[in-house]
This record gives sequence, C-alpha cells and structure tokens, in this order.
Amino acid sequence: MVSFNMMNQHTSELQPAIASGVSPPEPLSLSMKKWIAGAVGSLRLRSSKSKGNDSEQNVDQIVCSREYLSCALKIAHSLADQLSTVEEDRRYKERTPSQPQQCNNNNNAPPILDVKDCEKSWSGYISVYCKAGETDMGDDDEGLLSVDGNFEPLSFNFDGGDDPEQPEDSQNLPHQLPGIHVQDNNQSINYLRVRGAILNEAAFDGRPLSSDGKLEIRSLGIAFYELFSGGQITAETGMSQQYSTPLPTSSPLHLGRMTAELSLSAAIDTNGGPAKKRSQLKHSLDDSSQKMMACARFASISVEPLKLLGLPTALCDLISNMIESGNGDGHDGIGEAYEFISEVKDDLKLMIDSPNVYLRDIVMEAANVGLQFGNSLYGRDVEMEALRECYQRSTSFSVCEVAMICGISGIGKSKFCEEFIRYANESGGIVLSGRCDKLQSRPLHAITSMFNEYCASLSVKDRSTAEKVAAALKEKLGDDIVSLVAAIPNLTNILGDNFNVIGNTNDTAVDAQKRLHYLFSEFVGVISSCHEEPLILFLDDCQWIDSASVALLNQIMIMTGSHVSGQGFFFGSYRDDEMSETHPLNLMLSSVDNLLGIKTTKIHLTPLSKGALNEMLSTTLSLLPRITRPLADILHHKTKGSPLFVKQVMMELYNQRLLSPSLPRRRWVWEADEILDMKIPEHVAAFIAKSFGRLPSEVLSALVVLSCFGASADISMMEVLEREIQQPLLASLDEAVGHSVLGKSNGEFYFMHDKLQEAAYSMMKPEERCLHHNRYGLALGFVAERECDDRLLLTAVGQINHGGLQAVIDGEQAVVVANLNLDAGKIAMNMSDFFAAHSFFSHGISFLRGDWEEHYDLTLELFNLAMKCALMNAEHESLKVLIDQVMQNAKCFEDRCQAISYTITLLTWSGNVPGAIELINSTLTNLGEGLPMIMAPTDMKHHLDNTKALLASLSDDALLNYPVMTNPSKILAVELLAKLFQILPFVGARASVMPIIPFKAIQISLQYGMCPLSPVAFAQYGNFLSLVVYEFEEGYRYMKLALSLMKKSPSRAHDGSVMFHSNYTKLHVEPMQSAIECYVDSFTASMKSGNPYAIGCSYVYDIFCFWSGKELKAVIFLMEATIRGTKHQKNFLLLTLMQSTFRLALRLMGESSAPRQHDLIKEDDITEKHVLHLRQDCFVRLTEALMFRDLNEAKDAIDKYSIIGESALCHFSVTTTPMLFMRL
Repeated sequence: MVSFNMMNQHTSELQPAIASGVSPPEPLSLSMKKWIAGAVGSLRLRSSKSKGNDSEQNVDQIVCSREYLSCALKIAHSLADQLSTVEEDRRYKERTPSQPQQCNNNNNAPPILDVKDCEKSWSGYISVYCKAGETDMGDDDEGLLSVDGNFEPLSFNFDGGDDPEQPEDSQNLPHQLPGIHVQDNNQSINYLRVRGAILNEAAFDGRPLSSDGKLEIRSLGIAFYELFSGGQITAETGMSQQYSTPLPTSSPLHLGRMTAELSLSAAIDTNGGPAKKRSQLKHSLDDSSQKMMACARFASISVEPLKLLGLPTALCDLISNMIESGNGDGHDGIGEAYEFISEVKDDLKLMIDSPNVYLRDIVMEAANVGLQFGNSLYGRDVEMEALRECYQRSTSFSVCEVAMICGISGIGKSKFCEEFIRYANESGGIVLSGRCDKLQSRPLHAITSMFNEYCASLSVKDRSTAEKVAAALKEKLGDDIVSLVAAIPNLTNILGDNFNVIGNTNDTAVDAQKRLHYLFSEFVGVISSCHEEPLILFLDDCQWIDSASVALLNQIMIMTGSHVSGQGFFFGSYRDDEMSETHPLNLMLSSVDNLLGIKTTKIHLTPLSKGALNEMLSTTLSLLPRITRPLADILHHKTKGSPLFVKQVMMELYNQRLLSPSLPRRRWVWEADEILDMKIPEHVAAFIAKSFGRLPSEVLSALVVLSCFGASADISMMEVLEREIQQPLLASLDEAVGHSVLGKSNGEFYFMHDKLQEAAYSMMKPEERCLHHNRYGLALGFVAERECDDRLLLTAVGQINHGGLQAVIDGEQAVVVANLNLDAGKIAMNMSDFFAAHSFFSHGISFLRGDWEEHYDLTLELFNLAMKCALMNAEHESLKVLIDQVMQNAKCFEDRCQAISYTITLLTWSGNVPGAIELINSTLTNLGEGLPMIMAPTDMKHHLDNTKALLASLSDDALLNYPVMTNPSKILAVELLAKLFQILPFVGARASVMPIIPFKAIQISLQYGMCPLSPVAFAQYGNFLSLVVYEFEEGYRYMKLALSLMKKSPSRAHDGSVMFHSNYTKLHVEPMQSAIECYVDSFTASMKSGNPYAIGCSYVYDIFCFWSGKELKAVIFLMEATIRGTKHQKNFLLLTLMQSTFRLALRLMGESSAPRQHDLIKEDDITEKHVLHLRQDCFVRLTEALMFRDLNEAKDAIDKYSIIGESALCHFSVTTTPMLFMRL
C-alpha cells in the first residue's frame, strides 16, 4: 500500500492561515463531481443575472470560459502536485525487497481484476476545497483567479445559444444546484473560490502502484478528461466515439481495451469509499497477451470530443499525453507522452502563470500572419539583475556608475537593453536613447538624436514639464540657446518662441566645441531638475561612436559628475570583438573613473543555453517547453545559441515549410529529421547573405541602396533619391518590411538588425561600392543645395566621401565635390562638431589633389578651416602638416596670418612659451605694432602718459559709440597682444613688458576702431590704474567701461575674459562677499563661449571663498570640483597652485592634508618656470605656518615671498590674492 504521509501535507496546506488570533472560516470539501455541477450552475446563474433574462447558457461555453478554466486548472495542479510529491518520495521505479509488488499470481504478472470495476474513475476520490461563506453570484469574487491579470477570455464567453447535445447530468444541473449549494451544516459554498484539491487515499485501496508511475498519470488524465469537460464527457465517451463499430473478440484492440479497463477498475470505487480487495479473474491471460492488450488500450482514447467543446489545444494535448503515457506515445502528439507526473505539474503551472501563451490557439493567427517573435527576453536574468542593481546604485545618491553591455554581434545586446529601458520607463525613469552608426555622417548624430526625440515627445505628451524646461533654459542660457537649437532642432517645439536662428554662431565663441559641451551639460542639468524621475541616457552600438560624441559625453559626465548621482544613469552597448581597450570610449570611461570615481560595470552577454533557447521556442510557438525541447536541441547545435541566428533559421524553416502551423492539430509542427539534416553555415552573416538570395530582385536592389546609408534612413530622403536616380525604392522597401528584414516607424526605414544591413551591403562588390556612394551623394547633394537643406547636405556629402577620390570622374566634378565639402564643414562647425568638420575639410582638400595654383582661394579656405578644427580637436600632428602647407603655398603675409596664429597657440600648449613669445613679437613687428623685449620704469610711464592723453578727450559715451575695427591685420595684432598678456607671467623677468600690452591694444583700438578684444584691454588698463599706481577711482571707471563695451559688442566670445579681469578691481572697491560672486558669472560666460578662462575663474573664486571666511565644508566641495577640472584639462599649473590652499582647508577641518605635489609635476618646476604664481603658494604656506605655530616654516616662506616680490611686478600678475590680504 502507498504511504500517504506526504500527500496528506497538501490537506494541511489547504487550511487557511490564522491572522491576528482570528481564524477565518474553514474551507469546505466536496467531491469533484459535485464541484463541477456547482461551478457550472454558479456560472450559469451569474450569466443569466448579468444578462437580465432566464435563458440557460450552453455548458460548452461555460467550461471554456476564463472563470471555469482558472478554477479547474487550480484543481488539476493541486492533484498533480500531490502525486508528484509521492513520485519524488517513493520513486516508483526503485522498489526495495521490503516493498514487494502486490500481485495475486505466481508469475509476477499484473493483477487480474474484476471486470465490473472497469467503469470506475478517480473522479469519485477527488475532494475539492472551496471557501465557505456567502456566495455573491453577481460580483467578481476576490481570489477567483489563480492566474495573472493578463488571462484573456477564451473562445466562448456565455454568448447564449442552444445546447441540444448536453449530457443528462449537465442538463439537470439547475435542478441539482439548490441541493448542493448549501451543505448539511447550512454552510454556503462559493464554488468559484477554489483553494485546492486532494486525491483521497481510498483511490489506491486494492490497487498496486505501477512500476514506472505511468498508470497513475493515465488515471489522473482520465479524471482531468471529466473535470475540464464540465462532467459532460468521460474517458469512456472518448473510447466509444473512437470505436463506434464493435470489435471482434479476437481483435487485439478488443483484448487491450478489456485488459486496460480491468486494470483501471482495481483502483476505483464509485461510492467514494475504500476499494475492496479483489480476487483475480476466473479467466486468466498470459503475460504476453496482457502486455499486447494494454498497449493497444493505451492508444484507444481520443480527445477530439474535448477539442470539439472548444477547449485550448494545449490542454487537450496535455490530457491526451497523460492518458496515452502507458505506451510512451501520444495519440494526438506522437512521442509526447508524459514520463513523470512532475512534468504534468510543471505544464499546468505554466498554463496558470502564462495563459495567454499556453492556452491560446494561435494556429489561425499563424496561418494568416506567419511566424512572429515576441519582445520577451530569455536566459538573461542574472545579467538583467546586475544591470538593475547598477542602476539602483547610481540613482540612490550613494554612487555614480556607468554600465556597458558587451557581446558579439547577434547575441541580443539591443534586445537586452530594450528590456531594461522598458523596466526603467515602468519604474518612472526618463530614458533618452540613441544609436551609433558606422556610415552616419551627420555630426553628433547619436547624441543629438536622443535629445531631439526627447524634445519632440515632451512637447506633445507633457506640456507642463515642457514649459518648465523652456523657462529654465531661457533663464540659464539666454540667447545662447540658439547654439543648442542648431544641434537639436526639435528644441524649438519646447521653447515656443522663434529661436531657430539661421547663421553661423561660432563668431560668439572662443572655442565653439567647448561651448556646445557646456550647453549640452546645462541642458542635461535642466532636464534632471525639471523631472522628479531619474534621467537615463543610452547609446547602442558604441563601437561606432565618433570622437566628437565621446568628447561631448565625457564633458556631460564631468560637469554633472558631482550632481548626477541620484539623478541620472548612463549605459551603452558595444561589440566587444570590435572595441579594444584603446578605443576612445574605453579611454574616456577610464578617465572619468580616475577623475571622478565613476566606475564602469561591464556586463558580458553569452550565447543562450539550451534551456533559455527552449523557453524562447516555447513562447514563440505557444507550445509547452516539454514539446519544443527536441527542436530546441537541434537549433542550439546548429546556431550555438545566438538569438539572431536562431530567429533567422526559424524564419528559413518557416519559409521552407519545415516549421508550419497545422490546422488539424491546431498548433505548430515541424519536420525534425529534415531540420537535423539541413545544411546551415556556421556564421549568421553567411546564412543571412544566403537567405537574401531568395528575395525578389527589386527588393534586394532596394535593400542594397538603403544599406549604403547605414542602419536606417529617412523615408522622405529615400523618396527624393527614388526620384533622382529613377529607381523604384519605396514599394520594394515596404515589401522588405513584410519579409521582416526592415522595420518602419517614426518616418524611417531601418534594418531589424545591423547584421542584416551588413549582409545587404556585402551584396555589392567592394570595387562597386564607391560608385554607389558617389552616385547617391551627388544626386542628394544637388537637391540639398537647391533647397538649402543642411541635414540632407550632410548626408549627401557623407555619401560622396564614402565613395572617395576614385569615384570622381574628372577635375570639374572634383571642384564641385570640394565645394560641397566646404559647405558641409561649415555646417558642422556651426553645430560645434569640429571632428566632423575637420573630416569634411580634409576630404575637400584631397579632392583638389593639392592644386594650389588653379584653385587657390578654395584651397586656402579649406586649409584655414581645417587648421582651426585640428587645433580645436587637439590634433597637433595634423595641425603641423596643415601649417607647413599654408606657409609654403600662401602668396602673401596676410594669407599666412592664421597659420602663424595657430602656430603660436601650438607652441604655447606644447610648453615652448619662449618660442611662442618670439613668434608673437616678430609677427607684431611685421604688422607694425612691435613691442620692446625689456621695459624700464621710464618707458612704462611714457606709454601710460600717452594712453592717458589719448583717452582724456573721450567721454564714456564717445567710447561706447566708437567705430568698429575692420582692418584684419590690426584685429590680428590685438589678438596677438591678448595672447602675449596670457603667457608672459610664465617667463619670469620678461613679465615686465606686461603693463604696456593693454596700453598698446587701447592705442590700436582708438586709431582703427573697437574689436571684440578691446573691452579686455580696458579691463586690464583699469586693473593697472587701481593695483599698480593706486588710482582706484579711474581704475574703477575703466573697469565699468569695459563691462559696458562688452555688452555692446555683438560677439559674446570674450565676455568671460572681460569679467575675469574686471573682478580684480571690484574686489578692492566693492564689498568682497558680493564682488567674489562675479567670478561665478565670469565662469558661466566663459563656459558659454568655450573660453579657457573658465577654469581660472573657478580657481580664483575658490581661493577667495576660502580667504573670505565662507563655510569650509562648502569651500572644500568647490575646490574638489575645480581640481577635477584641472586634471581633465591637464592644467597642472593651476592644479599645483590649488594644492596648498586645499591642503590648508583640509587641515583646518581636521582631515588629513592633501598631497604637497601632484604626481605629474613638482612644485620645484613651478618655482623655476612660473615665479610669479609661486608667490601665491608662498603666501598660503606662510599663513599655514603661522596658524599652526611652525615658526621655522614661516621664516622660510617669508624669505621666499620677499625675494619673489622684489624680482617682478607681482602687483600686475594674474594672482593678486597675496597683495590683497597682506593689505587687509
């Protein structure tokens, strides 16, 4: 006999938990037959009540309804779970000598049972537990469904109609209901609130356990037959329908049916009590006959009656596979019979948890739309959890992190990231996503597109937040918004006003690229502040990210690094086999780690396991995993678990009808042997290329055209191209959408995967690709020029450049192409992408083949602009080559001036300050504005008197309305004087010339007109009057005049410089606490124009905040941010100067002192090369020594301070802190 100890645990589990000391009502039990009658009757009454009539509902419709199926599945799962516990505990196959088989013959044959027990079923031994309490037939009962909320109604939902074929019991249900609705103890039963079910121990009385457990599976399947049919059909009905013609008594099927029925009857008692011990039959059969008959019987029950009711195919197949498990072969599913009851339990659980997958008959849908893949993710739970944890840490105000998803092509990176984006959106995040494209030529396309889409979406979906963003941007950026609009056109949808100003805005910037970085960083800050939810930035295919996008992303992280924690998160994806450790993005991520401590979490995606692949097939085909496992094994062997490869192979199988929907079986079927023998390439790219050959020729041709533009292209652009090259494209591309090669949304055609784009691109011969690119580029370029379409022009020129020099047919076309590159480069510069601009100018130069003589003006303009871009991009080697070409081929000095100016900057940045000074002086001499190398006090007084005399007759109004300088040579002279003023403090004794530089600039301005740098000269002149000759009133006057001139200037390029120099005089005249705040304005203005004075403003502001007594904790926070900025810019001079004050601040806070020197530069080097700036350091060291009573250190600092003060005009140096505070 079977031990039911573990089975009885299920009974105890059905008892409700006791909460707060109050016991809820005990669940009530009743037989399965009574439950079926009660549930069907309850649903029939509920339907009648809801429809307001007395018409009785069809039982077929009731048993197929959502309500009935959810309850019946719960009952079935409880029973399977109960038996699987026994299966696990006893392991039917492992019998010990202490557990002899129960048999009544001496040949160990199956027991011989009484024929009259054949009609018994387990259904009489099943107890269903329902919740006691009042039954409300009109409302949905709490806890009715044990499935998810996505369980959609099945085919029939109480639509009425006649039911002439209802079995007698079902027809009498309404009459039986009053008798079974209330128990003998007057407790009402809610039939639709099922708690579970139990198979009573009596079901096994007098019946042995089968050696492999399959008899029990079959018996339970017969009970399920009755359960899910609503009591209308029993297994015997299925038998009678299959064998309506009487069989001869000698037929194996007849003998098999009799033997199987005898076997079944031993386990069942129709009265629900313990089964009586049976004696063996009077007519015994030999072993071979019994086995033959049993096998025949196991294949004799059909589930067609269940299918005719409209029950889901998967449920019918489950019952069939259970009943036919005895011979290991399913009647309706060949080779799909159950081996273990635990498999039944697992399948039922899947039906309960995912009814829309496993209880959905998709055969008609599949026949109409074909094979469709869902959006689910498989086998990535661990990786997804790692990404979510990284996201939670980054948005929890505790740590800032970056996540990078890596893996080979086709491994599912994009799908993985899409799933995380869905999760982030559902959890309240604001996700901005972009995609890098190898063939994309538009500047900063990946990053600008994500912000462009954000603006378009926000302006439509959330006008309230859009207005907040617009107000914050206008307040922070003012008119500089126009530079942001140039990069993000849809920003005008948010701003509302006409900010779409056409024209070059780079004349308002010292460094337009740095300005754009600042504007984007401010935009990110505004978005974060206007949304309560965290901001998430995502870039796909980062292996193709351009250098400009890396630089912009770097600046966004640095500028928001101190504040983004808790407000934002960045993650990206890339192919790890195409992105080395020296890739610009990897170097940038390493840099922000060292600089800001922003860690990068790398999540590596590997091929799908067999289990994950089977889950994918199961969901896609709406078949239970047990059924799809053999196919999954074959596909895993052939594809090595690549998700993209699997999908492509499945589509090919579908196209070849090796995988198809079967109408008779109402499910997907496949030809396993043919699939196994199918020859498939090892790599997905080769497989895709091979499958492309079966597409119609016109579709393939259109795909080749589209592939030349990268992963996606605007539909409007393809329409223009179709017209220009007179080749049908749009209709063919729409057909490709139907073949699942392309997608179509948001005004774009896009390849469903980049491997598809690569496969289409590879259809062209390498030597032909350049001709295709050139042809499409020229066709679009002429349209773009005619219609003044900048966006289209950038795409067109990108195509021409992909074609290269070899595609240009003659010199005339070369000039056309060079001019197109010149225009495209200017557009890119206007968008502040100097990397893309440099590429356009370089291509333009290459198309002219260095022909200076025939195309001198065009060549010179291309070289001058290319030099500017190379300087902005810090491409110093390229800059040197360009400068050499201009110096050799320019026809006059004026044409060499820009090359000379860039050379000076290059010398300064490379550390050759004396060389830069020498070149400036020689150039100024050639321009007629030379300066002496050494300045005596009498010479200085002479220059000062001359300047005062020139200004004496001019009022402030006259100066504010002075003419504008137009002479290019004199404008260059003032620019060179400004550069000289910046670098002279680095050369010690030569700094004596510094005071006369603003005098000279003012004299040139008064003679030739005001230029953008003239206000800087007036601010420096005011400082000289205040700080050197102590004429504070006059100095303060010219300081204010400088600020007024700055405001009247149409250019904002030098606002930061003017404000920076003006603040020195302000500090001596105005209250210090308010005056030092002007450095914040100076910093902002410098950042807006990309002015290098920005970091200087930050440094000086931090120093004055410390000495003016602001809160130390806040000051240290500011200093840390400035130190990060100096490290990023590799400005080791300011970094070293900051260290002494930073160390003192930490010491005053009781923390450990900062390092005395930076690891890349020693203070002794500063002492030797930058004597003036060391005075600041000496002053700090003196103060620190006095504070902490270190008198020896104080004496040394005083000695050094005095020596430096006697050797130079330190009053006029950039750092005036020592003099100011010594005076205080």
